[in-house]
Amino acid sequence: MKLKLNFLSFFVFVVAGPIHGQYLHPKVTGKQTQIRNVVMLPAKVEVVRQSMKGPEGMAAESDLLSTRVGQLVGEALATKHITVLAPTTAGAGEGDAQQKYTVADIQARYDALLPKIEKKRKDVKKGRFSLGDEVLNLHLDQNADAIVFIRGQGQKLTKGKTAFTLLVGGLPAYLQLMIGVVDAHTGEVLVFTNPLTRGDATSANDKSLLKAIENSLKKLPD
Repeated sequence: MKLKLNFLSFFVFVVAGPIHGQYLHPKVTGKQTQIRNVVMLPAKVEVVRQSMKGPEGMAAESDLLSTRVGQLVGEALATKHITVLAPTTAGAGEGDAQQKYTVADIQARYDALLPKIEKKRKDVKKGRFSLGDEVLNLHLDQNADAIVFIRGQGQKLTKGKTAFTLLVGGLPAYLQLMIGVVDAHTGEVLVFTNPLTRGDATSANDKSLLKAIENSLKKLPD
């Protein structure tokens, strides 16, 4: 995944702090579709360490951050009176190879759709994005209204890179999340939001990160 920010938008981000967009399907804003119970698929958040030599992968840190972000999104949803159903309802039980394959397939379908959503985010408001009824193959809990997909990327800077960035310019440390909520029955993309915060993603203050996520879901009906 590649973060797409022009200079002006990033300048506003640096000066004013976290920015985000919120895009809701008309069925959600019109309250024809209510989101009360969701299944959250495993988050995928990737961070890299930027040094003067270039980017270095941080696999272990990315895994830990993915878990932490998933928990924080769950907390943010709870403030909107939305219940996150147990992960086992998403078919993640050990030994269920077929179900694991199905989950991986749906995750891949979402990853393929994500660039289109990012390119024309406002089209979420027009109900133009869907994963199709293949989501039914997940055999979720019958009480599940939606599926939550979490993607993200970020970077931390070494001391040398930080000094270089302050003097010459460039992207500071940041964490960009992309949260999608998909109808568990029709596959329609109901919600898309992309909270962006600055600072070292691997040691981000949970309170500030949670606040950013909560703000990105502010328009979601309680």
